[in-house]
Amino acid sequence: MIHRLKLGGRMLFAIGMLLGGCSPTVKLQAPDEPIRFDVNINITEQKRLQIDQELLELIKRNPALFGFTPEQLPNAPTGSEK
Repeated sequence: MIHRLKLGGRMLFAIGMLLGGCSPTVKLQAPDEPIRFDVNINITEQKRLQIDQELLELIKRNPALFGFTPEQLPNAPTGSEK
């Protein structure tokens, strides 16, 4: 009877080891290709700044139309002033 208990215990241990080997694993690995960044952000920002300057020039030409007084406008340089 003791022999059967030892054999049963060994069987349970072996089954546990086999099932433990089937657990999912996670691997952290560096990518094979380099990481790339899209440079369209810079182009978009440049266009936005250009549009902002054009809008500021338009507001400076007729501030009352946009609800501003000349004193409220910033003294930022326009595209024509360099």
